[in-house]
Amino acid sequence: MKSYPFNMGKFSFIFLVAFATSTSKASWFGPDNYWECLLKDLRDVHTDTIAEEIVKSCKDTYPFHERIFIEKKNHWFGIKTATKCVLKYGKDIQSEVSAKHIQAACYKLYPEN
Repeated sequence: MKSYPFNMGKFSFIFLVAFATSTSKASWFGPDNYWECLLKDLRDVHTDTIAEEIVKSCKDTYPFHERIFIEKKNHWFGIKTATKCVLKYGKDIQSEVSAKHIQAACYKLYPEN
């Protein structure tokens, strides 16, 4: 019998838990919903045409219910309000379409105060 430096049973369990949780979300390091998709992808957009394509792509990726029913984030660190979110993500935006969608995403994801 071959000897392993780690317990295969524990490794299998951890792998299954990690796989199950990763399939229930969009990804660990990417957006989990439509609004996060907008914030991630509209950050450096300079033209309205590209912004409209990104919005369409986010809509295609995330179903309608994920755009409507979402809990607001309550972070201990980082962004705490919608206003701070808009200032962070919309600071260098040149596209009006991007700016409007970023503002909408921030107010959907973060508390107003």
